[in-house]
Amino acid sequence: MTAMRNAFRFGTGEIDMKKELDFNKTVAELVEEFPEFQQAMAEIGFKEITNPMVLNVMGRVMTVPKGVAIKGMKLEDVVRELEARGFTIKQDEAAAAHACGSCGTHEPHPHVHGEDGCGCTHAAAATGATDGEATGRAAVLKGFLERLSAGESLETVRKDFIKDFASVSAEEISAAEQQLIEGGTPIHEVQKLCDVHSALFHGHIGGTTPAADAAPEVQDLPDGHPLTVLNLENKGLSELLDRLSAALEASDMPGLSRGLGELHAIYSHYGKKESLLMTLLYRYGVTGPSGVMWGVDDEIKAELRALMKSLGDGIGGEEERYSAFFQRIRDMIYKEEKILFPLTLRFFSEEDWLMIYRDMPEFGVAFIKDAPKWAEGDAYVAKAEAKERKMIASGKVRLSTGEIGCKELEAILNLLPVDITYIDKDEMLRFFSNPGQVFARPRIALGSKVYNCHPANIVPIIEQLVADFKAKKRDRMEIYRYIKGKPVGVRYLAIYDENGEYTGAVELVEDFSEALAQFGEKK
Repeated sequence: MTAMRNAFRFGTGEIDMKKELDFNKTVAELVEEFPEFQQAMAEIGFKEITNPMVLNVMGRVMTVPKGVAIKGMKLEDVVRELEARGFTIKQDEAAAAHACGSCGTHEPHPHVHGEDGCGCTHAAAATGATDGEATGRAAVLKGFLERLSAGESLETVRKDFIKDFASVSAEEISAAEQQLIEGGTPIHEVQKLCDVHSALFHGHIGGTTPAADAAPEVQDLPDGHPLTVLNLENKGLSELLDRLSAALEASDMPGLSRGLGELHAIYSHYGKKESLLMTLLYRYGVTGPSGVMWGVDDEIKAELRALMKSLGDGIGGEEERYSAFFQRIRDMIYKEEKILFPLTLRFFSEEDWLMIYRDMPEFGVAFIKDAPKWAEGDAYVAKAEAKERKMIASGKVRLSTGEIGCKELEAILNLLPVDITYIDKDEMLRFFSNPGQVFARPRIALGSKVYNCHPANIVPIIEQLVADFKAKKRDRMEIYRYIKGKPVGVRYLAIYDENGEYTGAVELVEDFSEALAQFGEKK
């Protein structure tokens, strides 16, 4: 009977239809339709699929072709293995036309293959391909952006774009901007065009989903997932912008002042995006959108400070400036939800998302009362903290002046009124005292190049400082300024060993508010 059942199951005709896989469906949908598909994929090399959390989170947004591309496998090999296990692949006209055998993607657009191989930019982005391999559509998109850079009108370029592209993916926009930067276009020039790029692609990113709505795959994520929280914040931010626009139109100065004050929460929102998402994207080789967006974020924050400062003088003649400012923030919401967030879903692992969830409270919440909880995330945090407590409980540090337990040392460091960050000789971020008194200290940044933790305009300053430390042209740099209304001192000190060799640098950040108050009282 068993042999008969198997023969019937793996036969032809009607039963084959029941085992037919549609690669346009997500992995989670296919597992729900064919439970045995989960084990088959695990055997082929996708062992993560057996993890319930991975299946519930990534499986709901990942298709087989995209998963194949990210792993650097060949789609035809995976298909062959699935067929050996009794499955057939749905070969409708659209899938056949858009399936790429070289990179393993199914995209709703024509494929362009050059002499060097596949020109599919989704695969290029997902596998970290070189500039020479990232041809085809990304090169065409780059051409559109270059025409805009040369001063051609947006409408003219947009008409040509619409002729050739029904929709464009987040990966392709990423690849196009990254190629511009790698091709020699200064990042500040790409940054100037960022809003124009958004206008060019507006309504054509991943289909025609309205800008006000999050991308469908993000909407499917569980409550409390980092992207769910960021989207809730964007919804609250959009509502605030509506109120600000209404106050501006009505010349309601008190309402405008209150709204701009509430808008300061954008520091928290952008902080999470920059320190948790963009920094990690750098590790995956996706640098274009992160560098450009980070710069635009800084411009938005600078304009907010300028508007707050000039608000006391009224808004006479400044209505257009305010309107443009509000629209620029709306454009950034669109770029986050249609470009940045989908990119992170393509590249980040379930471990990445759990670590990001743990770091989120460091930045607070913005434009919402409370962030929803993520059950899987809370379980991960509890387990990680228990492991860390156990690890340091019996550890000892032996120094030239004595010995101290790791637990006691960490307690002392956390009591110090100074944030300490250590960067090793290879510019890797290795340690910081936590919690940060002035700046948020996300654990996920540990192990990153220090340059990837800062906006592009700051990177040359850091590079020069490190070069000077290594060459012993100087051994410190000190900056004292008001940050977030507080008098803050930031000191960078070079570290050399007993032989005078450079071994890294330490950053000391201190809030001097209490000290100044004490001196003021005694004075």
